[in-house]
Amino acid sequence: MGRVSRVRGQRAAIWTRLVRAAALLLALVLAACGGGASPGPTPAPGAEGAAVRGEELPGRLLFAREGVIWQWRGDEGRPLLGAGEAAQPAWSPAGDRIAYIARSNSFSDLLLADAQGAPLAQLTENGTTEPPNSLARVYASRWVFYPAWAPDGARIAVAAQPRPPEGDPPADYNLGLVLVPAGPGAAQPLFSEDSAQAGRGAFSPDGAILVFARAGLGPEGRQRLYRLDVARGAAEALPGAPEASYDPAFSPDGAWLAFAARDGDRTDLFALPSGGVGVPQRLTSVGAARAPAFSPDGQLLAFLAVSPDEAGFDLWVAGLSVSATGALVAERPRRVTRGLGLDPDSGLSWAP
Repeated sequence: MGRVSRVRGQRAAIWTRLVRAAALLLALVLAACGGGASPGPTPAPGAEGAAVRGEELPGRLLFAREGVIWQWRGDEGRPLLGAGEAAQPAWSPAGDRIAYIARSNSFSDLLLADAQGAPLAQLTENGTTEPPNSLARVYASRWVFYPAWAPDGARIAVAAQPRPPEGDPPADYNLGLVLVPAGPGAAQPLFSEDSAQAGRGAFSPDGAILVFARAGLGPEGRQRLYRLDVARGAAEALPGAPEASYDPAFSPDGAWLAFAARDGDRTDLFALPSGGVGVPQRLTSVGAARAPAFSPDGQLLAFLAVSPDEAGFDLWVAGLSVSATGALVAERPRRVTRGLGLDPDSGLSWAP
C-alpha cells in the first residue's frame, strides 16, 4: 500500500488531518440554510436526564454525539454505548450487530457490539502500550475509520492504514480500503493509492460495488465519489458524481445512490441512479446537510444538518417518492432533534 506525504509533530494531530478533507467540504457552522425547512421539537430530558423525544420514526437509527452512540427508536433517542470514545456506528445487514470505531490517544480500532450495545469483539489491534503523546506511540499505532458492512454480514469494509508510520520524522501511510472479517480470518486489501486517501464507503445491496470517497493529497485535493468493482479490484470516478462529493448511501432496493456534495458555498444532498449515469437530482436545499441514510423500506431519508440559528448538527428526515418522470423526489424536510450537536463525520445508520 502507498505512503502519504510526511506528517509532522505529535500523533494527536493526525486525527485532525485524516478527517480534514471532509471538514473542509462542510463548515460546521454556515451562515444560512435555504429551503425553509420546518422547525423541530425541543429535546425533553427523560427520567435519566439523557433521552430526547421527537417525531416517531420506523426502525432503529444510530448516530453519535460527544463520543457516545445514540439510538433513535420510536419517538425517542437515547444513548446506547460508549463513554466518549465511540463513533461511526453501522448496523449489520441483519440488524443484530453494530460495528463502530473506538478512538483513543493516537489510534483507533474497529469494534463490534450487539443490538443492545453490549461488547462482542475487537476486530483490530491498532493500539500500543507506549506512553500517551510520546513519539514512540506515534511509531507504534495506526488508524481505522468508516465501517461499512458487506451485504453478507460476514465482512466489514474500512478505511485503514496497513502498518504504523516509518522514517524520521514519521511518515504515515495512506488510508486504503480493507475488508475485515467480522469473525475469524484475515483482512483483505481492496484499494490503495500513493496519491490519495480513501474515506467512507457504501456497498451496493448485491455486494458487487463499493462506492467510496477518494480524496487526493495536496492543497488542491478534493473528495469525489469513486466506484470499486469488488471482484476485479478496479476503481474509477463515479460517472455523474460531481467534485466535492462524499457520504454515499444506497437505497435498500439498490436503485438510487444518495450523497452529499458542495454547491457553491453550500452543501446539500443529491441522488443519482445507482449506476451513476445522469445528472444529480437535488434532494435538499438546507445548505448545510450531509450523512444521508435511507429508511429500511426506502420511504424516508434521514440526514444531519445545521439550522441557521444553531451551531451544530441535528437529525432531520424527509419523505421520498418517485415522480412520473422517474426522478427521486424528497419532501420538505422535518427537523427531528434540536440542539444536540451531533457528530457529522459519524453519519447515520438505519435498521428495521
